[in-house]
Amino acid sequence: MVDARAAPPEFAADALLRLAGSERVVDPDWQRELLEEAYLAAYSAPLSYRRVALTAPPDSRQGAEAIASDTALTRVSLQVRASQMMASIDASRAREMFGWIDLDLESGTCDSPLVPAVDEYYSTLSILARTTFPGDIDGRGDALRFLTLYLFRAHLPTDLPAVTRAVRRFRATREEEAYLDTVVRWIFEGSLRDPRGFSSSAVDLVAKVMELEDADRGLGLLGWSVTRILRDYLLGQFAGPRCSDTVSDGQALDAFNAELRRREVRPETIAPLSAGDWHPSATQGGVRLDRFWQTLEAQRLYQAMARLRGNARNPVAERARRTEAWMTAAERLLDDVEHWSGTREAFERDYLYQKAAVYTLMVDLVPASALRIRTIRSFVNFLRQVDRDRNARALWFAFAKRVIELVRSADRPYVLDALESSGHPTLVLYGRLERTLEADRR
Repeated sequence: MVDARAAPPEFAADALLRLAGSERVVDPDWQRELLEEAYLAAYSAPLSYRRVALTAPPDSRQGAEAIASDTALTRVSLQVRASQMMASIDASRAREMFGWIDLDLESGTCDSPLVPAVDEYYSTLSILARTTFPGDIDGRGDALRFLTLYLFRAHLPTDLPAVTRAVRRFRATREEEAYLDTVVRWIFEGSLRDPRGFSSSAVDLVAKVMELEDADRGLGLLGWSVTRILRDYLLGQFAGPRCSDTVSDGQALDAFNAELRRREVRPETIAPLSAGDWHPSATQGGVRLDRFWQTLEAQRLYQAMARLRGNARNPVAERARRTEAWMTAAERLLDDVEHWSGTREAFERDYLYQKAAVYTLMVDLVPASALRIRTIRSFVNFLRQVDRDRNARALWFAFAKRVIELVRSADRPYVLDALESSGHPTLVLYGRLERTLEADRR
C-alpha cells in the first residue's frame, strides 16, 4: 500500500483494486479499506471515462487516444470496479458508491472518431440490481427502482446498446419487463441527436434491441414493443444532422430489415425501413486524422521496423529472426531508437507513441538473447524518462503494460529487476505488485 500511495492516483487505484481482489486479502475489513481508498483515489484520474474510435487507425493521434482509453484507468472505470467488488462485502455500500459515480459524458463531434464508452457502468448497474437486493417482493421492487433510477442517466446514442443489454441481463419477470419496455421508450425518446455517436453505435444497437425483443417474446410479451421503439428511434436519428463520412446509416437500416425478415415480421405489423426514410436535416464535416510517422526521423525508424517485421502476408519467420543478419539489423534499429530525441515531433505524446511502438515491436520480435535483455531494459529506461505529461499517462501505461506482462514469461527475472530498479514510482509499484501476487497465479 505504501508503494501505491506514492504513484499517481489512477495507478494507485488500479493497484489497490488488484490487491483487494487477490487471495492474499481475506479479511473483509481490509478489503473494504482497500476498495474505499481506491474509489477515492480514482477521483483524481486525469481521464473521466473511456472513449473508443471504431474507424481511427492506431498510428494516429486519435487512435492513440483510443489505445490510452482502453487501459480503463479512467475515473468511471475504476470506480465501477470498486463498486462491483464492494458488493461481495457490503451490498448497501456498493450501491451507495455506485450512486456517487458521475458520468458527465460529452457528445461526439463529426471531426473526431472518438465517442464515449461506459458499457461497464451499465453492466455493473444490472449486476448490482440483480444480486444485491433480497429476492422477495419488496426486494425486487427496490431492485427495479434502483435499476430504473440509474438507467435514466443515459442520454447519448452510445449509451443505448449498454442500456438495452443491462435491461436484458436484469432477468425481469413478465410484469417487470413490461414496465422496463416503457422505461426504454422514455430513454430512447429523450436521447440526444449525436451524429458521430449514432454512427458509431447504430448497428450494435439494432442487434442488442432485437435480443431484448426475443427475451420479451420469451416472457409472453408479443406486441413487438421494443422493435417499434427501435424503429422510431432510427427514424428520428435519420432525420437529424449527419456526419459527411457516415457509412453506418445504411448498415443499420439493412440490419434492422434483416432482423425483421429473420423473425418473419409482417410489413403490416412493422414496416421495414427504406432508403426514403433517410433524410438528414444537415450534413456536417468528417473526421480529421493526425497521422504519426510524418517527420524524416520517424519515417526512417518506421521503414526499418517494417523491414524487421515483414508484412501481413509475409511476416519474418522466427528462424530468420535468429540469423546474424537479422539480429545485426535489429541491434542497429535499437541503437537508432535509443538515440532518437523526437525534437521535431509536434507533441511529446507523438514522440512517446512512436518510440514506444518501436520498442514494443522489438520486444515482440527479438528472440531470447543478450539483445532481447538489452531491449527490455532500454524500453524500461525510456518509460522511466518520458513520463512527464499528466494527460498522457494512460497512453504511457498502455506501453508500460506490455513490459509488465512479460513478468509472466521466461523474461520474468530481468523484467522484474528492470522494473523494481527503475526508480519510477509506477514501474516500481507494478513490479512489486507482480511479485506479491505471484502466488495467486500458481
